[in-house]
Amino acid sequence: MISSLKSLIKSLSHTERLIMIGASAIFVVAAIVYSLVLTDRLTKVVPAYGGTYREGLVGQPVYINPVIAANDTDKDIVALTFSSLSDMADKVSVSKDHLTWTIRLKDNLFWHDGQKVTTDDAIFTIKSIHDPKTNSPLYPTWQGVDPKRVSEFEMTLSTSVPYAFFADSLKDLYVIPKHIFVNVPTANWRTLSAFNLQPVGSGSYKFESIKKEKSGFISEYSLTRNERYFKDRPFIDRVVLVFFPGEDEAIGAFNAAKIDAISGANPMDLGKIKRPDRISNLHLPRYYAVFFNQGSNDMLKNKNVRLALNYATPKDKIIDKVFGGYATRADGPLPFGRIQTEDLAAMGTYNPDQANKILDDAGLKKGDDGFRGEIKLVVPQLKFLTDTADIIKESWDAVGIRTTIIALDPATVNDDAVKTRNYDAILFGNYFTENPDPLSFWHSSERFYPGHNLSLYNSKTADKLMESISKNFDDDSRNKDLTSLQSLIVQDVPTIFLYSRDYVYVSDNNINMVNSWLISSPSNRFESIEKWYIKTKRTFR
Repeated sequence: MISSLKSLIKSLSHTERLIMIGASAIFVVAAIVYSLVLTDRLTKVVPAYGGTYREGLVGQPVYINPVIAANDTDKDIVALTFSSLSDMADKVSVSKDHLTWTIRLKDNLFWHDGQKVTTDDAIFTIKSIHDPKTNSPLYPTWQGVDPKRVSEFEMTLSTSVPYAFFADSLKDLYVIPKHIFVNVPTANWRTLSAFNLQPVGSGSYKFESIKKEKSGFISEYSLTRNERYFKDRPFIDRVVLVFFPGEDEAIGAFNAAKIDAISGANPMDLGKIKRPDRISNLHLPRYYAVFFNQGSNDMLKNKNVRLALNYATPKDKIIDKVFGGYATRADGPLPFGRIQTEDLAAMGTYNPDQANKILDDAGLKKGDDGFRGEIKLVVPQLKFLTDTADIIKESWDAVGIRTTIIALDPATVNDDAVKTRNYDAILFGNYFTENPDPLSFWHSSERFYPGHNLSLYNSKTADKLMESISKNFDDDSRNKDLTSLQSLIVQDVPTIFLYSRDYVYVSDNNINMVNSWLISSPSNRFESIEKWYIKTKRTFR
């Protein structure tokens, strides 16, 4: 057959041979194209198991223990290595009087060392939070909650009063293993426990290794997939968190393809990224504001003065200059994505002419130096906050309110200002859970430390609304009350609400993430990490 084909080719003229070669080439190309089209029609691309995800962070892990974790880095690793009580629950129910919550755990829960997870672990976690020697930041949330064992997989949690936001507390409670910590004195958890950096959890990933430099700086923290994870098996084999002393170093590593993503990137540094990337801006239920202490400065007792300062604050300019647009205006006491109304936004419009008129009408005339009075503004020494304060100072000075910025070390601002309420005004943030409970930030009982009512706001009407909201389990009715509360607080002007900054996430295009656009904390970006993938394969449709 081959010899016959050779004879046929020899018998063809030069032109006929060219035609034959061209026709053959067209046939081959058509066959390839057809096979590709057919493959595309009959198959689809799906995630495949495998790969290593390397994320760059600025910071250091200290306590990878959910009970004492305080910084964002600790909470990131907790989210990867531990599981929340809500996720581990097979069923959650609440009594008719809303005082007793019954939780039934799944029966396929295991710690990374192979031991079974039971209600004893959850009860031990809550009692550890109650222990004053633990000094847990979760203590205020779980104070007064009484846990009781019903069986190996069933427990009850009793509260002294109904609390509509208690389900969120279950989402935020990451359970620790009793068999690991029961013999370790709680006073030693922060100093002697090796499990601070080598945790035994029940989450989607488990501890593999840690790399330290001679200086003690932790440069890498490696996790490997938990094959016995009770949810879907994660696609990515390993997660490596790579730590840097500053963002420039992290960006350099990303540009050199040494890491796959940068967590919590500064939007003003995005122009330094030279590698193809995907930018995700996630929204957090937190906002920053200027909180007034009317008791510290007589001028601020006048509501119209506070209103004038609100009009004199250029929120949109701050968002553009400080965040490059990666932030959202805050116009009320509830976080972005919750109850928002147009009338609140109108009150927050920048209008220096209106501000000057209101101040004139209030009898605050400019002196020979061009100023009507002075305000001392306390600011934690974080660049985005000090940059914000500089713009506020420029704008308030322009309407005759001399503004003196007092920048404090973030590590000492709590002791130097927040505890004592020693400020005329303070630039600070309010952080919420997924469903916002405003009581701890605005109720009059929270005016003094350890309460979070930084404006020392005192309104009997608002107090009654907040008390009703916290006990109201009907979503529609509660939202109506939240709307009324928000309008009331904004009208009283105890605070100038500024912005909610985006959580900016830079990643390589090959990393396929599954994220909600609204997360309750930075660590919640890992909430669905078992669905993230790097590798793909084709399978029949």
